[in-house]
Amino acid sequence: MTPVFFRINMNIINVGYDSTNYYLLDIRDGKLLVDSGFPGTLPKLSAELKRKGCSIGEIKYFLPTHYHPDHAGLTQELKNHGIKLIALEEQAGGISAFTEFFKTKKYPFQEIQPEDNINMKCTDSRKFLAGLGLNGEILHTPGHSNDSITLILDEGFAFTGDLHPVFALPENDLPSRESWDKINSHKITRIYPGHGS
Repeated sequence: MTPVFFRINMNIINVGYDSTNYYLLDIRDGKLLVDSGFPGTLPKLSAELKRKGCSIGEIKYFLPTHYHPDHAGLTQELKNHGIKLIALEEQAGGISAFTEFFKTKKYPFQEIQPEDNINMKCTDSRKFLAGLGLNGEILHTPGHSNDSITLILDEGFAFTGDLHPVFALPENDLPSRESWDKINSHKITRIYPGHGS
């Protein structure tokens, strides 16, 4: 018997606001959200989703590219809606530092709970993404922050978060340069950055 492979027609929607890009990707039985806004901005995200013809109820998984307020501030608020957090082992230190940061701030931050997360290493991501109907992998790409990751899709797309472009890097920023080398070892045709176009 010939195996049947599930293939998602790639539909990527930018649902960003407040100068940050957040991307919605079609997956099997729903959507994957890459990055989210500051704590307390769920109504803004919901409004942007509605404007783009989507709803929060369609989102099944959330993948922060790194744990900074403008990329992961809504993590627990999204989890409260039944959205599964993809919690990468390589980002564990970022999650801890993120929680400590908010203890001294006045944001309406909801601490990220460890229950119901999808815990994995980046090296296990290809198999997990295949189960969602996506061909690709998640790479650990430190530089902007130690917990930065990049979602690579085999179609040639890279979701890089705040990893600065190579032309803007100081010569001595070796971690970022090494991360770009890792990204560019794939056949990338389009970058989806956290800010700008």
